[in-house]
Amino acid sequence: MSRVVVVGAGVAGLTLAERLLSGSDADLSVHVLERGSRPGGLARTFRHGDYLFDVGPHRFHTMDRKVLEYVEEVLEGRSITIPRASSVYLLGSYHTWPLTLATVLRLPLRVLAPSFLDLFRTHRGEVRSFADHIRNRYGPNLYSFFFSGYTRKFTGLDAEELHSDWAEAGVNRAVIDKRVKADSLLSLLGGLLLPKPVSTSFIYPSKGGIQLFSDMLARRVESMGGEVRTCCAATGIREEGGRVSGVHLQGGETLDADEVYWSAPVSLLYPDSGLRFINTVLYCVGLAQPAGNDYQWCYFGQDDVAFSRTTVPSNFSPDAVPAGRDSITAEVTCSSDSRVWQDPASITARVVADLERVGAADPSTVEFVRPLRIAETYPVYDLGYRRSLEGLDPPRGLHLLGRCGSFWYNNMDHSIAQAMTMARGGETRRDFWTEA
Repeated sequence: MSRVVVVGAGVAGLTLAERLLSGSDADLSVHVLERGSRPGGLARTFRHGDYLFDVGPHRFHTMDRKVLEYVEEVLEGRSITIPRASSVYLLGSYHTWPLTLATVLRLPLRVLAPSFLDLFRTHRGEVRSFADHIRNRYGPNLYSFFFSGYTRKFTGLDAEELHSDWAEAGVNRAVIDKRVKADSLLSLLGGLLLPKPVSTSFIYPSKGGIQLFSDMLARRVESMGGEVRTCCAATGIREEGGRVSGVHLQGGETLDADEVYWSAPVSLLYPDSGLRFINTVLYCVGLAQPAGNDYQWCYFGQDDVAFSRTTVPSNFSPDAVPAGRDSITAEVTCSSDSRVWQDPASITARVVADLERVGAADPSTVEFVRPLRIAETYPVYDLGYRRSLEGLDPPRGLHLLGRCGSFWYNNMDHSIAQAMTMARGGETRRDFWTEA
């Protein structure tokens, strides 16, 4: 019997396990290990009474037909299709994102004029950092107006300290729809002046939040004879003769394995690699009445606003809140040694005050605020991250996958595609953000 251990029961790990079991005629044992109390990884849903809160604005959107068919197969018809409605908060007002001509014309002249002049200036030079990339493509004005401050706030690093890959992945991920061109200031302007009709829709579970997808995947794994063990943290691997032979578990147990697929943070395997992650504290806020927020998620780049993004669960599914009520999630990214991470409740009052200041929630309607700590939510693409990755030397039989395992700033659809390819014995390009 071939023994396979999958570390991490997120979307990548569960898809990989399910695809291995469904495509194998051989005698195969598959064990999926998850440190949390439920499967899902970064695509989990937390319940507070009758309120549901996802870890960020998770949804399924893909141009890959095979991935789309797989998602629909797993959900078994328990899904809804919703149109995208995302925003960015700039200069005290909400603006549709991606930007429209009407939105841009509402910006102050002091912002518009320098960006217009940037169209006629040459911004070409060595592209090494996030700052280089943005200044070259969008001009120094947009860089200083939004990108620089938002990135420092989100990552905790100056834009000059981040690799240009952060811009390649981050900007395209924010736009999402590949039909919207945003690879330069000129293409942005062309999209604004001569816009093509683009209507982006998402697939989302009809009930239970994004958690439903992982729960149904876990059931499929178990129905095929696999095992999904929750509250089971892996601490490392055992090697023998240059090949992986097992997975060490918290508590001292070692699980024998012929192949290991690691989707947990790669920094657990290689703590001296220099690879780092950003943590997120979710402030889940229950509201006694509808707040009237018409977006699904919104970006906040200002330094004087505690959070970098908010999500409105009811605009994904009415199932997320009790009848006549509402909710909002505010995300604060931070490092493990920060005060926010050590004591999330220390800024709860500020989060509520900032929600009021940006018009997102009335404090008098707040029923509860539940801070949730979510570790290792985003890889940090600092200037040396590629060298760090190249320096890893996994033993034979160890495969890295998913956002955390392969240190890959991806979406759920990319994780699914990667897992499906890996289950067939193939490889997936890391530069997914350049794909058409």
